[in-house]
Order: sequence, then structure tokens, then C-alpha cells
Amino acid sequence: YIYFNCDDYTNQTSSTCETWRIIGVFEGKVKIMRGSQIGTYSWDNKNASTGAETANGKNDWSTARLMKLLNPSDYYEVDSNDNEIGQSLYWNRKSGTCFAGQNNATKSCNFTSTGINDITRNMISESTWRIGYGTSGTYLYANDIYIEEESTNSSYLSKWIGKIALLNLSDYSYAIDLSKCSYASGHSSYTGSACTSNNWMHSVITSDTWTLGISTAINYSKTQAWYISSNGNAGTTNTYYEKAIFPVLNLKLDVMISKKTTGEYRNPYKILP
Repeated sequence: YIYFNCDDYTNQTSSTCETWRIIGVFEGKVKIMRGSQIGTYSWDNKNASTGAETANGKNDWSTARLMKLLNPSDYYEVDSNDNEIGQSLYWNRKSGTCFAGQNNATKSCNFTSTGINDITRNMISESTWRIGYGTSGTYLYANDIYIEEESTNSSYLSKWIGKIALLNLSDYSYAIDLSKCSYASGHSSYTGSACTSNNWMHSVITSDTWTLGISTAINYSKTQAWYISSNGNAGTTNTYYEKAIFPVLNLKLDVMISKKTTGEYRNPYKILP
């Protein structure tokens, strides 16, 4: 556990900070996820008239409407089809309208208390994220999923550079204690109690949650992304559906942690101001 996005970094408590969870260390950077969702939104809900091939959305994270909601405008091109809806609202701690539902549907959204604040923005590292062409197999171990997230083909990018993203499906798989999970033959069979009760991330994800992974199945190659269901399973569906959003980011290398904290639930790590 780590206190983050604090209103007051000189007095870090559960009332002045959000509690985030540490996923791990990747390429020397600490990767963390918000401990609660910021709402339910579409991964992308463009249709054939606004940049997608069908009415089911487009599974390209580099142009996804959710990506634009979470990140500063440095990392995307303004698309007139978006009508400036939802763009950088979470990053800029603002309220407005966000995309949620099929065929460019929208709803009101407010991040004035949950968005990233001015001080916290300077702690977030620009990172290279594995967006690949996703996991095409069904029964894959975490290390196999990780490799697939880095793979690419002529239709999909394998990397995206930005500030804030979502969980990788491999993050969820690695969070399982494989020594206790008898169903650990792949992400589609992680619903057994031995798996869910020994996966710290499952205790955080209590409703269907979007991930970065995209589906490359022939019939859905441009419209579907992977999500983690509330029962612990992983599946794919069209990107226009509304699902929970847990922002994920990497801390800058110069962010220092107090040695007086242990990272436990009752004593989260504190960032030195």
C-alpha cells in the first residue's frame, strides 16, 4: 500500500491521500494502481461515422477515448470526432462529459476530487506500456501472457508511450499465488476460490474492469479488449461497454519513500515531500 495523490504531502493520512496498491517494479520503476475505481466508462465507443470500423468501438489504445480521458494532451492528437469530450479530464482534475455506451454515448463525469492534482502530476513517469496485440490464447500462464503483450503484427502496435494506463492482464495473473491456485492453467480458469482468495488484486477489483489487452480473434480483431470480471475470470468484449477503471502508472525514479513506513495496510508507504 502507498499513499498517493495527496492533498497534503506533509501530512499523509487516509483522509488527505488516496491509498494505491503497488503492483511491482518494472524496469526500475514502481508500478502502482489506484485502490478504488474512478467510475465506469467505455474503453472506446467510436462508431463507423467517428473513426471505428463498426458500431462496437475500436481497440487501438493509442487513439482510445479512455486513454485521452486519463492522459495529458501531449500524448494524443485532438480528434474532431470527439468534440473535446472527456479529454484529459482525469489528468487535469476537472468535471465534464465522458464517453460511456455504444455509438458515441456520453454521461457526466466529475474528477474534481479524484483526479490527479498539481503536485502529484510531477511524480508520474512517462513510460512505455505493453499494448501489443493482446493475448490470443486461452490457457496461458502469467509469463506467457506477459510475452504476448509485447508481441505485434502488421495491424497493431506493441508499445505506447504515455503517463497513465490500465492493468495489464499479466499483472492480474502474476498477483495470484500459483502455489495455492489449483486452477492456474490460464486466465480463463482463475475463478476458483483457491485462486480468488489468494489473489490480492481480486480483493480490489469487485466489478468488471478494463485492462490494456486487446483481442485478435478473427471476428473481433478491431473491436474487443480484455477485461477482468468480478468473479476473477478474464474475457473479451466490445470496447464500447462501460466497465470499471483503475488508473495505473509508474512513479518517477526520483520519488523517495519514507523508511519509517512498511507498506502494510495499517502503515502505507509515504512519499517524502
